[in-house]
Amino acid sequence: MRRAALLLLAAALLLGGFLRFTDLGRLEMSDDEGASWAAAAEPTVADVIAAQARLNPGKMAVHEIALHEWMAMFGNGIVAQRALSALLGTLSIVIVFWIGWELCALRIGRDDAGAAMIAALGALVYAVNLVTIKYTREARMYPVMLTATLLQVGFFVRATRRGGILNYIGTAIFAIVAISANFAAALVPFSEGLWLLYLLARSGIRPQSAESRRAWSLLAALAIAAMVFFALSMSALRGAAGAVERGAIGWIKLPEPWAPVALFNKATGSFGFPILLLVGAWGAIRGWRRERDAVAFSLLWMWGPPVLMVIVSYAMQPLFVERYAISSFAPFFILVGIGIWKLEQPRRQIAALAIVVAVSLGHIAVFNRKAHDAQWREAAVLGVANLRGGETMTAVPAYSISVVRYYLPQTDRGRTIDFMRGSSDASVVLLRDHGVSPSVDSAIHQEYPVELAHLRGVIVLRK
Repeated sequence: MRRAALLLLAAALLLGGFLRFTDLGRLEMSDDEGASWAAAAEPTVADVIAAQARLNPGKMAVHEIALHEWMAMFGNGIVAQRALSALLGTLSIVIVFWIGWELCALRIGRDDAGAAMIAALGALVYAVNLVTIKYTREARMYPVMLTATLLQVGFFVRATRRGGILNYIGTAIFAIVAISANFAAALVPFSEGLWLLYLLARSGIRPQSAESRRAWSLLAALAIAAMVFFALSMSALRGAAGAVERGAIGWIKLPEPWAPVALFNKATGSFGFPILLLVGAWGAIRGWRRERDAVAFSLLWMWGPPVLMVIVSYAMQPLFVERYAISSFAPFFILVGIGIWKLEQPRRQIAALAIVVAVSLGHIAVFNRKAHDAQWREAAVLGVANLRGGETMTAVPAYSISVVRYYLPQTDRGRTIDFMRGSSDASVVLLRDHGVSPSVDSAIHQEYPVELAHLRGVIVLRK
């Protein structure tokens, strides 16, 4: 049985690695990736940290520092930059296997072959799903956040079962790394806190049992992590607050109350979601008796972050974004793995796994039929070709100028300037054709009435 689990894990790694690494240069660099590149391309780590705070507020420079060192070894080509994310994404498949194994052993109390098979099935479903693939093919911070979050959850679950100083330390350290990579990762420790309250309610508040002592130790580990994080990130938090006040996340719309369900539907496909939901629900129902803690924790981890995002969106500021809750798909796929395993008969298990993998791969195929990038490279070349002596060009939104500079020769980068609303120094503007407020879009077209080209995702305009 364990050999079969290892074979499934190997298949997950091979297929998942292929889906993450193949044709990494197919899409042009996005303007978001351009901001990460611009920070990581600074000459020193201190410069990287300073540039990141300006270009990517709302997080710390964990990804940019890693990308800086990565580019020093492998160059700054777009494939090389994205390869770091793809590597982390492939590594996350193994971590999901580990989490699934530890989760199933919570109730069983021992590492049996059934736990290994459930973990392998969950890892394979995770490996072939679009939502876990597309963000690991971008040179952005989300793969760092996801990998660190999964490691943190793995140590957390292991600590609830076994305790151990190394597991408490791992829980704290990777919580700090994950939240530093992107502040949205704090959604997961919130769910873990609820789980610890449940454990204390079950085992007693007083640390008289092993379970209650482990729960208190984990609460202490998370509290220490929070204190260390705040000590390190006060400047970044102030920068994030300022960015929010300036409208940095003003593009996020207020979600509907049913947005958490829609989140999983959109991410796994309108055709695939009902199938995955049915198998996952079967896993939750059938697994409740033997793997009750695994099911309960998975449901809390799955629904906690998206529900909290809805609450925050209505109470404070719209904050519901798919990639902010990307780790919540891991427990969903683990539940699917439990559901497949609980079919019990090998023929049914094989058929269910084949159907789940097929609809997941089909979702990827449908997604890849459409272009999901903007032609910044062509726009940059065309824009600089239409500049006369002494003229400059800019890009809207303002942070898009980094990707424009990436696609220009070093000698032409000095002919670009940052966009300043109300300033008209630039003679050519590269305007993204979506995601720009109507008022800004209208003002740009009035000021730059000559359309040189309307490329995919970008309009090249001149005065």
